[in-house]
Amino acid sequence: MSQLYLHCYKYRGGIKFEFDKAWAIANEVMAKTGNFGGVESGVRHVKGYGTGWGGYAILEVTDPAAFARYQQFIMLNYAHVCDITFEPIYDMETVSA
Repeated sequence: MSQLYLHCYKYRGGIKFEFDKAWAIANEVMAKTGNFGGVESGVRHVKGYGTGWGGYAILEVTDPAAFARYQQFIMLNYAHVCDITFEPIYDMETVSA
């Protein structure tokens, strides 16, 4: 059974070079694995929403261990340029049934 998560990132004030470097890593990893966290399976990037202050990504997680590796990769590669949170998204119909 999968769980959806909302991955939120808010840019910090920083040097443009650092942002460009982080996005270069993100784009390379996304091209290889289909997500920004570098895991081959267990985490699927469903949709991304970019804004001027940061953005959101919706993730489908089917493997908690892969999600832990995903989060570690995100923190090691992107946390120096943005604040990052992961929030579970609940299906209220399923929960209340």
